[in-house]
Amino acid sequence: MTAAHHPTVGDVFSAGAEQFHRWSPLLWDPIGEATAAVAAPAPGERVLDACCGAGASALPAARAVGPAGTVDGVDLAGALLDIARDRARREQLDNVRFHRHDVTAWPAPDGGYDLVQCALGVFFFPDMDRDTTALTRLLRPGGRLAVTVWEKDALGDWRRALRAAVESERDWPDSPQSARLAQIDSADGLAGWLAGLGLEDAQVEQRRLDVPLSPETAWELVVGGRTRTLLDGLSPEAVERVRVAFTSRLDTASVTDLDVRILIGTAHT
Repeated sequence: MTAAHHPTVGDVFSAGAEQFHRWSPLLWDPIGEATAAVAAPAPGERVLDACCGAGASALPAARAVGPAGTVDGVDLAGALLDIARDRARREQLDNVRFHRHDVTAWPAPDGGYDLVQCALGVFFFPDMDRDTTALTRLLRPGGRLAVTVWEKDALGDWRRALRAAVESERDWPDSPQSARLAQIDSADGLAGWLAGLGLEDAQVEQRRLDVPLSPETAWELVVGGRTRTLLDGLSPEAVERVRVAFTSRLDTASVTDLDVRILIGTAHT
């Protein structure tokens, strides 16, 4: 008898990489560009992009630091890293490297990084406080940490429709991610959390995006991210019933935009 396979975060995002990347120009890239804009990588700096995915924030950081700077993008999802590498080649960005590695065990370069940025990734860590603290240890003295998270009630209509559709087939699972998000889903909460990690001068900026949503793209967002695990163990027929119920609820409620609200927190050592 073989042990049951429990997919890792890297497995999940690799499995949905194609659908995930279809959302890059609509969602992930604008969030990544906003993250890099607030983090403000400067020419010649060394940057670590933690949980880099398909390069949404690593690529704008590489453009900003220029040929004298370097960017290390680190993630567990090999399929997303392949996409990121291809995107970097297309842009002829020779100063960014992508690595399949546990970023919480990633070594610091000599002298440390000037900037560590993590867009929509810290709540996937096994221990958000401990593992984000590990990232801060990779910074040089005075270096900066930038963290992007979802604001409270972001993606609200999409999430509510999905939950109702899933609950038509199974119980909604308890998620440790929800408790983690509740700690940091407000400007005060995120700033306080960064200060609690021992960082200084924590500041938070809000960004809002209205992203067009269709039934097809709404479902791609479900199966292109961590939410695809909500379908694990369901029969193909049950998955199809979830899809139909989900998209029907969006249509009935006339949901044609994704309510994107993010918070970008910065602080320094």
